[in-house]
Amino acid sequence: MKEEKKTLKTKVKTLGKEFKGFAFKGSMLDIAIGMMIGSAITAVVNSLIKDIINPPIAKLISGMDFSQRYFVLGKNHFESLQAAQESGAVVITYGNFINAVIAFLLTALVLFLLVSWVGKLNKKEDKKEEAKTKKCPYCKSDVHKDATKCAFCTSELKK
Repeated sequence: MKEEKKTLKTKVKTLGKEFKGFAFKGSMLDIAIGMMIGSAITAVVNSLIKDIINPPIAKLISGMDFSQRYFVLGKNHFESLQAAQESGAVVITYGNFINAVIAFLLTALVLFLLVSWVGKLNKKEDKKEEAKTKKCPYCKSDVHKDATKCAFCTSELKK
């Protein structure tokens, strides 16, 4: 009985250590942070669509609000989406789908711009790093651009 408790206790401790190693890896934390940022961006984009983009579009197309666009499966006719939903009718709200497509496209655009901006920043940093070093023609190691002798193979370097 004591051996079973010890092995169970050992298994629980081992499982805890493995989980800690998994959950607190750098890549796992990066993914969690990325998901939180993505969630925040989605909220901002949804507000942008609902509060800023849709009103001018609605004004341009005679005041039509996409979120109120629907059709009922059946022969009944309802004055509003709310009335149709309250009656229990089968309603297809294609306006919400249009809003979701617009939200997706804008989210994708924002993420594309963000990723391309970060990519450009990384390229600039790489260029700065390249300017500080040069390759040794003999051992191909990176050495300071002003070095006259390679620190790795001790070869004489041309200026």
